[in-house]
Amino acid sequence: MHFLKHVILKQVLRKSNLPTRQQPFEPWLPEEHKKLLVPFSLSTKTSAESYHLSTEHPRLACRYVQDCAMVESGRTQSAESQVFDDFKRHYEATSPSTNLAIVTSLRSRYPDHSVTVTPSLTGIIDFAKAGQAEAEFDTTTDGYSALRLHSPVTDRSKRQGKMVDDVLFGKYDYRWKNNDFVVYSATWTEYPERHSNTYILFKKADDLIVGGRSKGTDELIAAASQWSADLHNEVWAFDQERWTKDSELWKSVQHSTWDDVILDETMKKTLVDDVEGFFDRKDDYKQFSVPWKRGIIFHGIPGNGKTISIKALIHFLSSRSDPIPTLYVKSLAGCRGPHYAIRRIFTKARETAPCLLVFEDLDSLITDKVKSFFLNEVDGLESNDGIMMIGSTNYLDRLDPGIAKRPSRFDRKYHFALPAAAERTRYCEYWRSKLAKNNSIDFPPKLCAAIADITEGFSFAYLKEAFITSLLVIVAEQRGGTKEPNGTIADPSLEGLENNALWRTFSKQVESLRTEQEASRKSADEAVQNKT
Repeated sequence: MHFLKHVILKQVLRKSNLPTRQQPFEPWLPEEHKKLLVPFSLSTKTSAESYHLSTEHPRLACRYVQDCAMVESGRTQSAESQVFDDFKRHYEATSPSTNLAIVTSLRSRYPDHSVTVTPSLTGIIDFAKAGQAEAEFDTTTDGYSALRLHSPVTDRSKRQGKMVDDVLFGKYDYRWKNNDFVVYSATWTEYPERHSNTYILFKKADDLIVGGRSKGTDELIAAASQWSADLHNEVWAFDQERWTKDSELWKSVQHSTWDDVILDETMKKTLVDDVEGFFDRKDDYKQFSVPWKRGIIFHGIPGNGKTISIKALIHFLSSRSDPIPTLYVKSLAGCRGPHYAIRRIFTKARETAPCLLVFEDLDSLITDKVKSFFLNEVDGLESNDGIMMIGSTNYLDRLDPGIAKRPSRFDRKYHFALPAAAERTRYCEYWRSKLAKNNSIDFPPKLCAAIADITEGFSFAYLKEAFITSLLVIVAEQRGGTKEPNGTIADPSLEGLENNALWRTFSKQVESLRTEQEASRKSADEAVQNKT
């Protein structure tokens, strides 16, 4: 037993690079630390070695005492419990490197395994969750730390949510291509940054070590990294200084097609040709020594088709035989500041090219503080080949002239104006086709022109609101919930429509929305006067 104690102490000293018994005895070890060793029948030399645990390493003395107690009692711990205990001891003490502490512990507890560290962004765990490998989270011991959460669903009528673990530290039994791995996941904070790593352990007996690296582990990392880099019914979205795969954004654009976009036909064709042609004519750009990059600005007052056009573009490009990925920028906010965010955005775009890079509400994203840095990324020394940028803004005059008017940055501007009578008529026809199979709504063809006539000055957003509210009123009316409103807009040319429920209801909604428009305009005018 005394021999085992001595071996344990030697291992502790060897790992910590502390003095050995050949060096002078240091009597200044605090008494509270010496007391830790008193109950054990150690030889004078071994005790002297123990006393060399300086004030900076009291946790090593504690570990020595605990390990000796385990030996004397005849109890043993599983490797995962020991690794977790090492992690806890490290985190409770002051240490410069949590990653180094975990690696050291794993190599000690799993001497017959190679240990490889990779960032959690590699996606080893997500790779398994997607069915590309098998990973079972080990909860058979207390050797893990996780936040237990309930994940709700958006449609509660279909199914209930589920319980999930947000793993801060834990072990997985992992299997991929008939190879068994031990995988640890750890997340911690070393102020001011949060770190998250994955530790992959593979038995040396089953592995081929090349240049000190595990071949089996490298193959797993390569496969998971490639899978993580590819989009799987997702759109890259940038927010809070990081890129994430947004499946909800992808779902939201799947029903957006150019048939849903009501624009001037010439402008619409030019826009589609502009975007599609960019990605199809790489060789043409090269032939004429023109940089293969392009920028487009969508501008105009809200509600006239900018967002739906962007959605249609994303869907159109993702549906090509050679899908073009979209990178969507939501915000530059974050603790490192907008310069860091802009750098990360363009680094990702260059890695992903050819791609569509979208800045919605460009005027609010690119302020005077970051304008120069942004422009340097757009047309500086680094290549942006294959990147098509689209920026949208409701207020073109708020954009710096260096962005809005300088060629080679944003080359083309498309104005989304209030719809003319022809566009308003086509929008009504679009709604008529959507309601064609609804027998409860009478929507005769001549109603389209009639609605277009009474909605001059309406944006597509206002037209949509008028349609939705009118339909809801009619449904409630048919169920006996409300009394049908009386429209006050009359026109002799609309003979035969006076008994049409949709016409009467829609006319009433137009009156209400015009009142709202006038109130909004008056408030805006007053705000301008107050500023002056």
